[in-house]
Amino acid sequence: MMNDLSIEEFKVKYFPKYREIDELTYAILDNVKHCTDSFHEFLVTNKFFKSVTIFVEYDNALFGFYKQVERCLKSGKTDSSNVVMQWSALCQLRISCLKFLGG
Repeated sequence: MMNDLSIEEFKVKYFPKYREIDELTYAILDNVKHCTDSFHEFLVTNKFFKSVTIFVEYDNALFGFYKQVERCLKSGKTDSSNVVMQWSALCQLRISCLKFLGG
């Protein structure tokens, strides 16, 4: 069934609580890890959504953002400019996913 993911659920459960101006922290990393693990689990267990390219791309971008934040923190880089490209890509895919869910 297609409607087993609401717009609100997608926003709350599967999108990191991060802002471009935030300094990178381990709390942000934990939140992104939770989002990526939860979304990936949802995606691989849902026959419909795992066949929709935009959600597969979102899953990959979310994991990529997580890995970039993790790399930055491990190397002592906490400035948000170190993740701006991954964050921008994730936000663009989020918009596409929300459009898909809304219409």
